[in-house]
Amino acid sequence: MEMELLAPAGSFEAFKAAVENGADAVYLGGQSFNARANAANFSIDELRKVVQYAHEREAMVYVTVNILIADREFPELYDYLYDLYDIGVDALILQDIGVAELIQSVLPEMERHASTQMTINTTWGVRHAEKLGFQRVVFAREVTAEEMKKISATTPLDIEVFVHGALCICYSGQCLMSSYIGGRSGNRGRCAQPCRLTYQLMNEDKTDLLAEANLGNHLLSPRDLNFVEEIRNLQECGVYSLKVEGRMKRPEYVATVIRVYRRALDQVLSEEDNKSVGSGVTEEEKTELLQIFNRDFSQGYFHGHPGAELMSYARPNNRGIRLGRITKNTGNQLEIKLEAFLRAGDGIEIWTSRGREGITVGKVWQGKNEIEVGNPGEIVQIDFVGKSHPGDRVFKTHDELLMDKARQSFQEGKEQRKRPLKMRLAGTIGEVLTLEVEDRHKRIKVNSSIPAQQAMKRPLTQEYAFQQLGRLGTTPFWLEELEFEVEDGVMLPVSELNEMRRLAVEGLLQSAHTHERVTRGVYRQRLKDWKDRLQSEHEMLQAEQGRSNKQQRISQHKEYAYRDLGLAAAKNLTVAVSDLEGVKAALIAGARRIAMGGERWRSRKGMSLEDLRTSVRLCREQGADCLLRLPRILNEEQSTWWQDNLKKIKEWKDRPSIMVSNLGELEMLKSLDSDWPFEVDYTVNLFNEAAIAHFLRLGAQGVTLSTELEHSQIERLARWPNTELFVFGDLEMMVSEYCPVGATLGGKKGSKCSVPCVKEPHCLRDRLKYDFPIETDLDCRMHLYNVKRLNLYKELGAIAKMGVQRIRLQLDRATPVQIRDTIRVFLEGWERALDGERISEEQAEKVSAYLEDRFPEGFTKGHYFRGVL
Repeated sequence: MEMELLAPAGSFEAFKAAVENGADAVYLGGQSFNARANAANFSIDELRKVVQYAHEREAMVYVTVNILIADREFPELYDYLYDLYDIGVDALILQDIGVAELIQSVLPEMERHASTQMTINTTWGVRHAEKLGFQRVVFAREVTAEEMKKISATTPLDIEVFVHGALCICYSGQCLMSSYIGGRSGNRGRCAQPCRLTYQLMNEDKTDLLAEANLGNHLLSPRDLNFVEEIRNLQECGVYSLKVEGRMKRPEYVATVIRVYRRALDQVLSEEDNKSVGSGVTEEEKTELLQIFNRDFSQGYFHGHPGAELMSYARPNNRGIRLGRITKNTGNQLEIKLEAFLRAGDGIEIWTSRGREGITVGKVWQGKNEIEVGNPGEIVQIDFVGKSHPGDRVFKTHDELLMDKARQSFQEGKEQRKRPLKMRLAGTIGEVLTLEVEDRHKRIKVNSSIPAQQAMKRPLTQEYAFQQLGRLGTTPFWLEELEFEVEDGVMLPVSELNEMRRLAVEGLLQSAHTHERVTRGVYRQRLKDWKDRLQSEHEMLQAEQGRSNKQQRISQHKEYAYRDLGLAAAKNLTVAVSDLEGVKAALIAGARRIAMGGERWRSRKGMSLEDLRTSVRLCREQGADCLLRLPRILNEEQSTWWQDNLKKIKEWKDRPSIMVSNLGELEMLKSLDSDWPFEVDYTVNLFNEAAIAHFLRLGAQGVTLSTELEHSQIERLARWPNTELFVFGDLEMMVSEYCPVGATLGGKKGSKCSVPCVKEPHCLRDRLKYDFPIETDLDCRMHLYNVKRLNLYKELGAIAKMGVQRIRLQLDRATPVQIRDTIRVFLEGWERALDGERISEEQAEKVSAYLEDRFPEGFTKGHYFRGVL
């Protein structure tokens, strides 16, 4: 089975480093719409140069368009997409459902890869990607080897996995920590990496539970991935593309990692029939991977849940390699017993009792003799002024020899990646000579401009012809073979040979990597048709909604004339609760639209099938609409469990609608009953009209908008029927297979854990003393919440004027009393808002004080005014 080595590039130097060290493909970002906005990235002109360079060397270029894109950005996106197609980009990496749907409609000739930001981790999720026209899926990093094997066997799509580099602690595409804390969204390419900061694990009494553990305080900072010895296993799992993380890394990092993985992959591919062969990675290469950058290494979840072994608690940045220990400090020199090589120019870090101090080594001494290199086992001296003590550890964080080796591999003018040419030179005296040149893709034939002549002194020989025709310089070719079928005694000027060679190479390069052409005019017409269809669908749905509302008003007037507005408010206010007690409290408070279920918390009873059935009955008795919310994340095994339960629910005489939280759940539901009413939750990241239209076209009866939208964006999207807006409740920042409570206190590894999470509430305290609540679900995932709850009570009037049909109270972690009291004030406020009544400052302050008594942690308006970068 073929496999691809896929390299990152955040700059042209890094791109060259990737190609020259053996990458089959390189992924990189343009200056718009990509998830590494802080990298150098590439203009269209630079991308054109990159694509040409790569294609000449038989490498491919994938461009990341892997962020959520706002409607106001689509006009720029239209031109950008065609430009990428026009310059020959091989594929686009996408996150946004709306963008995927757009390209499927207007530029299906463009290959598309589903980003890991789409949170695809099951056969069901891959199936939805197939329907969207993707050719490849980048798995969530949490997918295990067993799951990879099962999923890859069910799909024709290429499977891509991250094999080296930084590991996100949260499911990609679901992390809103940077967004909520600082307004810098990972879904928009601006993640500030708050997970790499320090935290304390606190209990309900605000005691630091790890104060004496000496683990380190980087409780959300994982180790880096390293699969260099797992390539054969990945191949057996059906993985096609091996993806190296690192678009923010320097070129030397890219060069080193790609070189090592290239050699390891080549050995696996050359010995596929011999399953007993090892990884092919030398100890020196393993050390190079450590040296170039590491936070310690891990295989993530590939072999199962690693617990604390996933984490780099002590530090969030490069560890380098252990150099040795200090044996003496003379005041101006350190004496070190080496465990690794040390040279002038290397960077080292000394771990003292007061912290860490980094220096660049000037000279290396042995006694009075300056030496070029200190070897493992030797005692050497280096110049150093500062405090340290015998026994302090020293790490080498920069190896100048390794860096120089990496730089040489992509040095300008010394490119080594070339493809072989076969040439045939033929002809006779008095006729033009013919040169046929071919590589693996194309054959070019050129003739000399003058006839060959009878040689007077030096006839043309095969050796001389090979020498001249082989002068291919900085072109991406080298002459492998020359067939010489020239009559004896022929003479041709060397300038003619050179010109024939130049024309042949030019012809080969012009023909490199052509693709099916779609003219800009055709593209623009397709765009117009797509926009017209979107507008038509919008108008049709609005008309249907208008008819439905009219019928509802007639019915309400007949039966509930005295309280039709209050009923309308109740029917358009969704209350999300997690258990039967929450359902009862919501109904008592007057809720008439309840989304029940979701996560099954360890901190409370949860909702069994019998509880769900009872809840549905209670809702029907009260005339309330009810939905079953599916969990935010399901893996392959959990999907099967839920599928079995949904089969049982399907047989109920009175069954609830379903609210799906990810793409896989939608496909799973459709497989059971294509007509089962469903809605789409905000966790699918609905950020633009095209995304909303996609799900409404599939039959969704409602969608909840992304919590990262600001008010002007909400107003535009509210034009679509049955849009729901989150206005109050817990803001979930992160969902992760890793649980800091279980990993540090419960001995969590695999399925084993003493579940300390059930004993008391826990939170993570940051360096500013903010406490972020932790909830653990029955599948042992951690859910991390913002300190403050969202509260848009004061904005209800403006929200109603926008045309928002429904609002959401997210109360799945609230007590029955909190549920009851919150619903009452919001029902009253929403009724006033729908009636066009302005909420006064006095009323807003009164309600705020009332709610703060019940939720003392305080409130935030989230992104309603500030939006995200």
